[in-house]
Amino acid sequence: MMKKLMNLLFSVSVAAVLCAAPTAAFAAQESVDKRLDVPANVVVTIENMRGEVEIIGTEETYAQVRGKLDEYATGMTFELADNNLTIRVEMPARGNFSGNHGSELEIHLPSSAELNISGVSSDFVVRDFSSDVQLNTVSGDIHAHSLRGKLNLTSVSGDIQSEKLTGRVTLKSVSGDIDDRDGAGSNASYSSTSGDIDVRTSVSDISAESVSGDVMLDLQSVSNLRLKSVSGDVKATLALTRNGRISANSVSGDVELLFSGAVDANLEANVSGGGSIVNDVNDARVEESKWGVGANLETRLGSGSGTIELTTMSGDIILRKK
Repeated sequence: MMKKLMNLLFSVSVAAVLCAAPTAAFAAQESVDKRLDVPANVVVTIENMRGEVEIIGTEETYAQVRGKLDEYATGMTFELADNNLTIRVEMPARGNFSGNHGSELEIHLPSSAELNISGVSSDFVVRDFSSDVQLNTVSGDIHAHSLRGKLNLTSVSGDIQSEKLTGRVTLKSVSGDIDDRDGAGSNASYSSTSGDIDVRTSVSDISAESVSGDVMLDLQSVSNLRLKSVSGDVKATLALTRNGRISANSVSGDVELLFSGAVDANLEANVSGGGSIVNDVNDARVEESKWGVGANLETRLGSGSGTIELTTMSGDIILRKK
């Protein structure tokens, strides 16, 4: 009799725990709706460990945070000190945060606010700001739209998608892809360690670097282009400005340049360790290595006012006109 009673109590206890667990986890996701008046040029620090955060620039002079906090959050800091606003989802110092319910927040700020954003397993959407943005996340994706200023966006193991970025742009991803569209401004830099880079921009000063990924660039008038690739191909469509410069280096990958309009530059291309040079921009002859491996091309295009230097190891160099 006692054994049956103990088994019954144990079964009831287990059932109670199983029923209560999801409810407790859900209940821990606190809803927030907070607002503060802030200066138009406020400097904002945003920290969120997990979840999704959308940050929107407006013409108003207030900051507003709405949504739900992480199920493990202990609260949220929302404080203005002088010209500095802190928005931080507070988490326990230690813990195994394996639940499925991260923060779900929408943040409205003055469009002229300066942003410093960080996260761990957090996706970010940022749009409609006209001041500097610094954003770092470890294993989250970044979506950026209509930003203007000094822009530094970095994700360690997430993708970066951006559109209409203007100013000094730096996009970095370690094991994710980068896709940038309709950019403008003074210069842009793209870097990915094991992902692809796909860019369409009117920026004239550009650098792109990829390891174990391909680089695809659809450009307009370029004054300075720097390309590096390891174990990936590079393809760029562009017009080279007078006195413009292109340097490209690839290991175990091809370099292909497609020129639109007249090209005025001294061109030097070298292939080593296997590979060939395809020259469709003029009638200059490609010199093959006397050792049977590698090739070289030196030629003057137009007035020769610019410079084009291309090297590959175990890859082809392809030069064409659009």
